[in-house]
Amino acid sequence: MSDESSNGRSSRTDRMTITTQLVKSEDLNHHQTLYAGRCVEWCVQAAYIAAERCFAVATPVVFMSIRGLSMRSPARLGELVQFTGVIDYVGSSTIGVRIDASTVQPIDQPRAIATGRFLFCTVDENGKAVAHHLPEKEPAGRGAAARWKSESDIEPGVTIDH
Repeated sequence: MSDESSNGRSSRTDRMTITTQLVKSEDLNHHQTLYAGRCVEWCVQAAYIAAERCFAVATPVVFMSIRGLSMRSPARLGELVQFTGVIDYVGSSTIGVRIDASTVQPIDQPRAIATGRFLFCTVDENGKAVAHHLPEKEPAGRGAAARWKSESDIEPGVTIDH
């Protein structure tokens, strides 16, 4: 069975996306742990990659909002941090990505670093929201849909500032 939709765009919303970053000295704060701003940057980047991978061809996807981000424990100099992205919500023009960040080593005892939800929107060349034609997906769990829906139902044609 093909994962292509009728318009040539893929419906690959069940894939997991994994990126890894090395914590370097320039990523540290005054406590000598990973600066939260850098962690947010890496989370947004991983979430963008997860959202873009839903499509078979490059599709303009822009960041809309962070729907929640919790720092769980500090990452230190030299640690590898893995960012795992999963598509948690798909609206008519929006894609919600959950990111879980954790240490890679020791492999048998990964440590949670951060968890967050990030919302993206597909746009046309004028920055207006457009339908992406992916199959809609509701997140699992009680109350999960409400976390995404408050501002995620962007009507096609609305200009998104980015």
